[in-house]
Amino acid sequence: MKTIKIITAVVLFTGFTSLSFAGPGTDYWIRMNQAAKDKAAIEAKAKVDSLTKVQATTQVVACSCAGMKKS
Repeated sequence: MKTIKIITAVVLFTGFTSLSFAGPGTDYWIRMNQAAKDKAAIEAKAKVDSLTKVQATTQVVACSCAGMKKS
C-alpha cells in the first residue's frame, strides 16, 4: 500500500511539474507585446494623418479667398 502512495505522489508531482513549464517562453511574450505596441503606434499615426488631411480639406472648401473662387 505504501508503494502505491509513493508511486502516485511521484506521478502527480511529475505531471504538475511538466505542466508548469508548458507554454511559450518569455522571449515570445516580449516579441508579441512589442508587436502590439508597434501596431498601435502605426494605427495612431495613420489616424493623425487622416485627421490632418480632413482638416486641410475642410479649410480649403471653407476658404472664401478671391483666388479660390471660379468666375
